[in-house]
Amino acid sequence: MKSKDTVFAPILLVCVFLLLGSGSWLLSTGSLGEKQLGLAENPYLAAVVLQLLVYALPSLFYCRIRGSEFRDRLRLKLPSFSHCLFLLYAAVLLIGGSALISVGMYTLFPESFAVGSADTYTAFARNAGIFDGLYLVLAFAVLPAVTEEFLFRGIMAASYERLGVSMAVFVSALTFAMSHFSFSRFPVYFFSGLILSVVVYATRSLPAAVLVHGLNNIFVLFLESYVLHIAEKQSISMILFIIIVSFFTLLAAVLLCFEAGNIYSGYAKQNMPSPYAVKRKGGFFNALAESIFSPAFLVAVVLFVLITVFITGA
Repeated sequence: MKSKDTVFAPILLVCVFLLLGSGSWLLSTGSLGEKQLGLAENPYLAAVVLQLLVYALPSLFYCRIRGSEFRDRLRLKLPSFSHCLFLLYAAVLLIGGSALISVGMYTLFPESFAVGSADTYTAFARNAGIFDGLYLVLAFAVLPAVTEEFLFRGIMAASYERLGVSMAVFVSALTFAMSHFSFSRFPVYFFSGLILSVVVYATRSLPAAVLVHGLNNIFVLFLESYVLHIAEKQSISMILFIIIVSFFTLLAAVLLCFEAGNIYSGYAKQNMPSPYAVKRKGGFFNALAESIFSPAFLVAVVLFVLITVFITGA
């Protein structure tokens, strides 16, 4: 069945994209308004329901029909305590790198980039109590990290591994970026997908990527607005911000590589086999063709373009 992974996984992706696109269309036409969804009174509950319906249920159903053999390939075990430093460096690298890319993309496309800002939700929480802040983190940071990582670093990465780890990382990051339906934010999400894939393959733990993803989501919820404010000013403060963040991001990248070396040295000392050393037949371009140019994947790409144009009005 492994040979069919690259056929079935894009079909799941198409289903998720159709659900996301249908929701956007219903909201824009007024067929499904804020009252029906409860966005005005309880945005947290609405976010939870949408995450479960759009991401969790299709992914769980997919794993159910693929069987236990496929589920065993999702790396659902918890990370080791020895991975803590690696996860810390990965979180700093992800947050810092995403912030730098965000500044650049906001400078180039201020209006379209600001459309996806999470400041609306954080403003709602700031005007309420501490429990609303906790609900905000759970609904808009923790749960999305769980459901999105399960789909992209779990199912999508496992489905493309037989074509090589590099292809699995690339497809996982690409589809993750596509799922957010934003041209201006695409580089941010693609970079995030790459870092989160590195976390999974280094720690051999999907929950490890969930943790790093959740920390990044929390940063976006509460601090992205300040980053965009600095970028908007186009002053000396932005230059200082870029220098400082670049330093810590580069430092985190160096320390991450060093810690990854320690992790793999530990695997070698324990004589642990490497399930990722897959010999790819036909070369990189054949693997790329099988990954990207399959009919279902091309449908997903078309849906990404159409939905993004519809949402942004580009």
